[in-house]
Amino acid sequence: MQRLAYKVFFLLLAVSASAQEQDSILFFNKGNIAETVFEVEEILVRPTCACVGECSCASAQEDNYSENRFSCTDAILAKNGRMELMKRGNFAFEPILNGMSSDRINLTIDGMKIFGACTDKMDPVTSYVEPNNMKSVSVQHGTAGSMFGSSLGGSVNMETNGAQINPNKPISGEIGAGFQSAALGANGLFSLNYSRKNWAILANGVYRRFQNYRAGNGKTIQFTQFEKWNGSISAKYMPTGRDVIRVDYIMDEGYNIGYAALPMDVLFAKAKIYSLTYQHYPSVKWFEKLETKIYGNSIEHAMDDTKRTNVIMHMDMPGSTRTYGGYANGNLQFKKHKITVRLDGYHTNARAEMTMYPNNEAPMFMLTWPDVNKLDFGLFVQDEITLNENRRLSFNGRIEYLNTSVIDEFGVQQASVFNQDVSDVDHRLLKSVNLSFAQRFKKGVSAWVTAGYAERSPSVTEQYAFYIFNANDGFDYVGDQDVKNEKAVQADLGLEWKHKKASIRLTGFYYHMFDYILGAKDSTLDAMTIGANGVKVSRNIDWALMTGGNLEMSYRPLKWLELSNVSSYIFGNANNGDPLPLVPPFKNVTSVKWNHKRGFVAAECEAAAAQNRVNPEFGEMRTASYAIANIRASYFFPFGKKRLTLNAGIENLLDAYYRTHLTWGGIPQPGINGYLNVSFTF
Repeated sequence: MQRLAYKVFFLLLAVSASAQEQDSILFFNKGNIAETVFEVEEILVRPTCACVGECSCASAQEDNYSENRFSCTDAILAKNGRMELMKRGNFAFEPILNGMSSDRINLTIDGMKIFGACTDKMDPVTSYVEPNNMKSVSVQHGTAGSMFGSSLGGSVNMETNGAQINPNKPISGEIGAGFQSAALGANGLFSLNYSRKNWAILANGVYRRFQNYRAGNGKTIQFTQFEKWNGSISAKYMPTGRDVIRVDYIMDEGYNIGYAALPMDVLFAKAKIYSLTYQHYPSVKWFEKLETKIYGNSIEHAMDDTKRTNVIMHMDMPGSTRTYGGYANGNLQFKKHKITVRLDGYHTNARAEMTMYPNNEAPMFMLTWPDVNKLDFGLFVQDEITLNENRRLSFNGRIEYLNTSVIDEFGVQQASVFNQDVSDVDHRLLKSVNLSFAQRFKKGVSAWVTAGYAERSPSVTEQYAFYIFNANDGFDYVGDQDVKNEKAVQADLGLEWKHKKASIRLTGFYYHMFDYILGAKDSTLDAMTIGANGVKVSRNIDWALMTGGNLEMSYRPLKWLELSNVSSYIFGNANNGDPLPLVPPFKNVTSVKWNHKRGFVAAECEAAAAQNRVNPEFGEMRTASYAIANIRASYFFPFGKKRLTLNAGIENLLDAYYRTHLTWGGIPQPGINGYLNVSFTF
């Protein structure tokens, strides 16, 4: 049956006349008016300008980009006001969107499905791509994000840059190095683009090595070191003026990665991501673009406790995921209707093992993920209707079929210990729908509202976990194949005012989630992990809610002076009145920036309120309020069309001792940290 499904999918993939790749969606694009549509927020990693190929424009935006290239992807994502980061160490932070973790949101690279191989979420998808090979990050909230798959919280799609065809500049690129003091960290990067008339090839590389960092009290935080490298190759070929063929390959490897909040570190985390893309631009006006992609990726991950002292029992914990899939998407334009259609599908396998080595006894083996196969097909349709130059209505829907099976007989036998029969295939049908309306008023005022319904299937851990230890609450977790799909009704609204020198943007959201999945204590089961507080099993609670919003303000009184402020707040509750775990408190970021034609100087204050709404059952601790100050500067020296760029700054200028609420285990964050980055672009 599965082989037949594969054949049907790839046949449809080959003949589908569907969708358009969307770098970003423009709303009310008339004359000089171009506002980002309400359900898509885009974080630019590379500058936007009129250049073809590697950009050679000198601007403040280019300076920001130069600094971003040395950041980790996590820091880029944190620029979105509705995104936070879950921290278990100093590496591979887990993105939290609208208060929801990676199980409830879509994380994709160039629209490709990728799944981490760590049962403890030490390797989110964001850890396998670097800003050096990224162009932008598109964030869609709630049910508006179902284009990339069923989810409740939304989607985050990281778009890579790809080779640039520019026969006028056959060779372009960059080389750079950076240093930071808190962890004695070193960064190196390079980029080289070679172009001919109708083809080009791009190679990127990044290397990072960080030692244990120092907190605000000067104490070194053990097990926060890491080392990694990332390399990518992208090739592009245009056989005609209307056809583009693109091949991409990313290889990412991390070693000796410390996780201070967990009882184990990571020996290695490896990813191989590859894809083949074909784009066609038809000559007919009503059919704008066709894109098809086939892809694959493999993730290998191994936890390691050999560097820890006082280990009662040594354990090996390797894990892996392998995913293969594809999609076809296109866009049709009929008068006032812009219709987008996307057909996608993937197959993934997830397997995680644990071998325990008790003293003077034979090793004990078990599958923490019991060799799980998932086969998924989805259809997404969207119609954007331009009612007039000031009003737009958008409707989209997605239907998705998913079947899940355990293919290892040993894993089936394990589940029988809990009187669970996982030998049968689990079939699920997921549905989502979204309706959005936007109105532009006079004097630079616009407003939007979006509402919808969505479902998401449980994760591999929520369905099939076998004694996966959670270091935050101290419980072993067990899955339940029969746990129900989560469902949510969601609303998102916004109001924006734009002026020549100022802008204000206010957004709010509300999620009412039914059959919410949480771990519930089961006193009939004994813990496997020595010292664990007990066992929790995946269970549905009747409902939970998540609500919040953010306020963004900017003011530019002078050409060279820019003031900005971003505030955000999230509130989460379960049906019994208890707070949902790991919900961040009120946060505010205020900055002052002095711009120069060759650079900038910026001062920033990040502050968060205390979080006293905690759920101790899930290992939460109250978090004190904090405030830290940062200062950053950038300046470049032109050499014709080449340039040398310097970026420097001091983070946590006053050496504050603090932690964020989403940091596991009460681990303090880095203290005062100076950095210097140097890059040469040619």
